[in-house]
Amino acid sequence: MKTGSTSFDEKAMRLMVERHYEDVLAYCRRHAPVSAAEDLTQETFLRFVRRAEAYDERGKPLALLLTIARNACIDAARSAGRAPSFVELDKGLEPSQSDSYAVELESALASLPPDEREALELRFDQGLGVAEAASVMGMSRFAMNRLLKRALAHARSALAPEPKGRLK
Repeated sequence: MKTGSTSFDEKAMRLMVERHYEDVLAYCRRHAPVSAAEDLTQETFLRFVRRAEAYDERGKPLALLLTIARNACIDAARSAGRAPSFVELDKGLEPSQSDSYAVELESALASLPPDEREALELRFDQGLGVAEAASVMGMSRFAMNRLLKRALAHARSALAPEPKGRLK
């Protein structure tokens, strides 16, 4: 990796893989079929290694890795002849009563358009800043802020309790 005048070194790469492998895998599991997630995660790190000499550490390395993972998932979807989509996890598990809020939240997130859901995932699940999330999704910070605001409004309305006494 380049940090100023320091050139790429294998130890730094190994540390980056150890630190971010699970995050990249989780992203790939949400954006590709589970059966392809591990392969796409490995592809992400291979793409990074191939271009590591040009890497210049600015911002969080995770933002760059998620950008590469996003492109790998899109490429895999294109080669499979379908549009990329979110994949639901653990459909067969019955939620317990204590998990009711988590189930409601998952349902609310599932109802969002894919770009809004991905923006929330990058910002709040992966912990990226607005600028980094915008970079991953290939948009300006201004556009990301608007997308996040819209996504949060949609999520809030999906989680809002139904008013009592009103018929549908």
